[in-house]
Amino acid sequence: MFREIHFRRLWRYIYINSNNFAKLPQRSYNVYTKIRCTPLTALRKYDRYLSTDKSVEHIVDSVLDQSTYEKVCAITLDGLNEYLERLIETVDYLPGSDIGYSDGVLTVNLGPKHGVYVINRQTPNKQIWLSSPFSGPKRYDFVGPKTGEKGKWLYRHDDETLHDLLQQELQPIFKDQKLDFSELPYSS
Repeated sequence: MFREIHFRRLWRYIYINSNNFAKLPQRSYNVYTKIRCTPLTALRKYDRYLSTDKSVEHIVDSVLDQSTYEKVCAITLDGLNEYLERLIETVDYLPGSDIGYSDGVLTVNLGPKHGVYVINRQTPNKQIWLSSPFSGPKRYDFVGPKTGEKGKWLYRHDDETLHDLLQQELQPIFKDQKLDFSELPYSS
Protein backbone atom coordinates (compact mmCIF):
# COMPACT_ATOMS: atom_id res chain seq x y z
CA MET A 1 0.00 0.00 0.00
CA PHE A 2 1.33 3.44 -0.83
CA ARG A 3 1.19 6.30 1.65
CA GLU A 4 1.53 9.37 -0.55
CA ILE A 5 -0.46 10.73 -3.45
CA HIS A 6 0.38 13.79 -5.51
CA PHE A 7 -2.48 15.60 -7.20
CA ARG A 8 -2.02 18.49 -9.57
CA ARG A 9 -4.77 21.07 -9.50
CA LEU A 10 -4.23 24.09 -11.73
CA TRP A 11 -0.96 25.66 -10.63
CA ARG A 12 -0.85 24.29 -7.08
CA TYR A 13 0.26 20.93 -5.85
CA ILE A 14 -1.58 19.38 -2.96
CA TYR A 15 0.61 16.96 -1.05
CA ILE A 16 -1.40 14.41 0.86
CA ASN A 17 -0.08 11.77 3.21
CA SER A 18 -1.41 10.03 6.28
CA ASN A 19 -0.12 12.81 8.57
CA ASN A 20 -2.21 15.65 7.13
CA PHE A 21 -5.53 13.94 6.31
CA ALA A 22 -7.04 15.50 9.42
CA LYS A 23 -6.51 18.99 7.92
CA LEU A 24 -8.77 18.24 4.94
CA PRO A 25 -12.54 18.85 5.06
CA GLN A 26 -14.54 15.72 5.90
CA ARG A 27 -15.88 15.25 2.34
CA SER A 28 -12.39 15.45 0.89
CA TYR A 29 -11.09 13.03 3.51
CA ASN A 30 -13.50 10.32 2.34
CA VAL A 31 -12.54 10.75 -1.31
CA TYR A 32 -8.81 10.78 -0.63
CA THR A 33 -9.04 7.82 1.75
CA LYS A 34 -10.82 5.83 -0.94
CA ILE A 35 -8.11 6.66 -3.49
CA ARG A 36 -5.32 6.12 -0.97
CA CYS A 37 -6.49 2.59 -0.19
CA THR A 38 -6.89 1.63 -3.86
CA PRO A 39 -4.07 -0.25 -5.61
CA LEU A 40 -2.31 1.73 -8.33
CA THR A 41 -3.45 -0.64 -11.07
CA ALA A 42 -7.09 0.16 -10.26
CA LEU A 43 -6.42 3.88 -10.69
CA ARG A 44 -5.57 3.46 -14.40
CA LYS A 45 -9.04 4.58 -15.51
CA TYR A 46 -8.51 7.85 -13.61
CA ASP A 47 -5.26 8.71 -15.40
CA ARG A 48 -6.91 11.56 -17.27
CA TYR A 49 -7.62 13.27 -13.95
CA LEU A 50 -4.19 12.66 -12.47
CA SER A 51 -2.04 13.65 -15.46
CA THR A 52 -2.24 15.22 -18.89
CA ASP A 53 -2.01 13.22 -22.11
CA LYS A 54 -0.17 16.00 -23.88
CA SER A 55 3.13 17.24 -22.56
CA VAL A 56 2.82 20.91 -21.75
CA GLU A 57 5.88 23.03 -22.33
CA HIS A 58 6.15 25.66 -19.65
CA ILE A 59 8.65 28.44 -19.97
CA VAL A 60 9.41 30.15 -16.70
CA ASP A 61 11.25 33.06 -18.26
CA SER A 62 9.77 34.88 -21.22
CA VAL A 63 11.81 35.34 -24.36
CA LEU A 64 11.29 39.10 -24.00
CA ASP A 65 13.29 41.38 -21.78
CA GLN A 66 11.33 43.68 -19.44
CA SER A 67 11.24 46.79 -21.64
CA THR A 68 10.30 44.83 -24.77
CA TYR A 69 7.57 43.01 -22.84
CA GLU A 70 6.11 46.33 -21.63
CA LYS A 71 6.13 47.69 -25.20
CA VAL A 72 4.59 44.55 -26.78
CA CYS A 73 1.98 44.31 -24.04
CA ALA A 74 0.99 47.98 -24.34
CA ILE A 75 0.66 47.72 -28.13
CA THR A 76 -1.47 44.56 -27.81
CA LEU A 77 -3.80 45.97 -25.16
CA ASP A 78 -4.11 49.35 -26.92
CA GLY A 79 -5.02 47.61 -30.17
CA LEU A 80 -7.64 45.45 -28.44
CA ASN A 81 -9.03 48.47 -26.61
CA GLU A 82 -9.47 50.55 -29.77
CA TYR A 83 -10.96 47.66 -31.75
CA LEU A 84 -13.43 46.62 -29.06
CA GLU A 85 -14.38 50.24 -28.32
CA ARG A 86 -15.28 50.85 -31.97
CA LEU A 87 -17.17 47.55 -32.02
CA ILE A 88 -19.25 48.31 -28.93
CA GLU A 89 -20.06 51.83 -30.15
CA THR A 90 -21.56 50.49 -33.39
CA VAL A 91 -24.09 48.15 -31.75
CA ASP A 92 -27.25 49.11 -29.91
CA TYR A 93 -28.45 45.64 -28.86
CA LEU A 94 -26.03 45.26 -25.92
CA PRO A 95 -27.60 47.30 -23.10
CA GLY A 96 -25.22 48.04 -20.26
CA SER A 97 -22.13 47.38 -22.37
CA ASP A 98 -19.04 49.37 -21.53
CA ILE A 99 -15.28 49.24 -21.95
CA GLY A 100 -12.53 50.54 -19.70
CA TYR A 101 -8.76 50.53 -19.99
CA SER A 102 -6.49 51.70 -17.21
CA ASP A 103 -3.10 50.66 -15.81
CA GLY A 104 -2.75 47.66 -18.11
CA VAL A 105 -6.23 46.28 -17.31
CA LEU A 106 -8.80 46.12 -20.12
CA THR A 107 -12.36 45.49 -18.87
CA VAL A 108 -15.02 44.72 -21.48
CA ASN A 109 -18.54 44.59 -20.04
CA LEU A 110 -20.97 43.16 -22.59
CA GLY A 111 -24.03 43.52 -20.37
CA PRO A 112 -25.73 41.10 -17.99
CA LYS A 113 -26.52 38.57 -20.70
CA HIS A 114 -22.94 38.04 -21.94
CA GLY A 115 -20.75 38.93 -18.95
CA VAL A 116 -17.44 40.70 -18.45
CA TYR A 117 -14.06 40.03 -20.07
CA VAL A 118 -10.95 41.16 -18.21
CA ILE A 119 -7.63 41.23 -20.05
CA ASN A 120 -4.61 42.39 -18.11
CA ARG A 121 -0.85 42.27 -18.16
CA GLN A 122 0.94 40.18 -15.56
CA THR A 123 4.34 41.82 -15.36
CA PRO A 124 6.14 39.40 -12.99
CA ASN A 125 5.36 36.44 -15.28
CA LYS A 126 5.59 38.47 -18.51
CA GLN A 127 2.17 37.20 -19.55
CA ILE A 128 -1.24 38.49 -20.49
CA TRP A 129 -4.09 37.06 -18.46
CA LEU A 130 -7.64 36.73 -19.71
CA SER A 131 -10.75 36.12 -17.67
CA SER A 132 -13.63 35.08 -19.91
CA PRO A 133 -17.25 34.48 -18.88
CA PHE A 134 -17.34 31.53 -21.30
CA SER A 135 -13.95 29.80 -21.16
CA GLY A 136 -12.69 30.97 -17.76
CA PRO A 137 -9.18 32.15 -16.89
CA LYS A 138 -6.22 31.72 -19.24
CA ARG A 139 -2.57 32.83 -19.20
CA TYR A 140 -0.92 33.79 -22.45
CA ASP A 141 2.83 33.72 -23.12
CA PHE A 142 4.47 35.67 -25.91
CA VAL A 143 5.80 33.45 -28.68
CA GLY A 144 8.05 35.11 -31.21
CA PRO A 145 11.51 36.60 -31.64
CA LYS A 146 13.25 38.31 -28.72
CA THR A 147 13.03 41.64 -30.52
CA GLY A 148 9.21 41.61 -30.27
CA GLU A 149 8.82 42.74 -33.88
CA LYS A 150 6.26 40.04 -34.57
CA GLY A 151 4.75 37.19 -32.63
CA LYS A 152 1.58 36.13 -30.84
CA TRP A 153 0.14 35.56 -27.39
CA LEU A 154 -0.30 31.80 -26.96
CA TYR A 155 -2.06 29.73 -24.30
CA ARG A 156 0.27 26.74 -24.06
CA HIS A 157 -2.28 24.24 -22.75
CA ASP A 158 -4.36 24.22 -25.93
CA ASP A 159 -2.12 26.14 -28.40
CA GLU A 160 -4.79 28.78 -29.00
CA THR A 161 -3.90 32.44 -29.35
CA LEU A 162 -5.54 35.28 -27.45
CA HIS A 163 -6.95 36.82 -30.61
CA ASP A 164 -8.33 33.49 -31.91
CA LEU A 165 -10.18 32.89 -28.65
CA LEU A 166 -11.68 36.39 -28.69
CA GLN A 167 -12.70 35.85 -32.32
CA GLN A 168 -14.49 32.59 -31.49
CA GLU A 169 -16.25 33.86 -28.38
CA LEU A 170 -17.24 37.34 -29.57
CA GLN A 171 -18.41 36.52 -33.11
CA PRO A 172 -21.70 34.93 -31.90
CA ILE A 173 -22.38 38.00 -29.72
CA PHE A 174 -21.75 40.47 -32.57
CA LYS A 175 -23.57 38.30 -35.08
CA ASP A 176 -24.48 41.05 -37.55
CA GLN A 177 -20.84 42.20 -37.88
CA LYS A 178 -17.84 40.38 -39.31
CA LEU A 179 -15.09 40.43 -36.68
CA ASP A 180 -11.46 40.16 -37.70
CA PHE A 181 -8.99 40.09 -34.83
CA SER A 182 -6.24 38.88 -37.18
CA GLU A 183 -5.54 42.45 -38.31
CA LEU A 184 -4.60 43.56 -34.78
CA PRO A 185 -0.97 43.75 -33.60
CA TYR A 186 0.56 40.47 -32.35
CA SER A 187 -2.39 38.36 -33.46
CA SER A 188 -0.25 35.90 -35.41
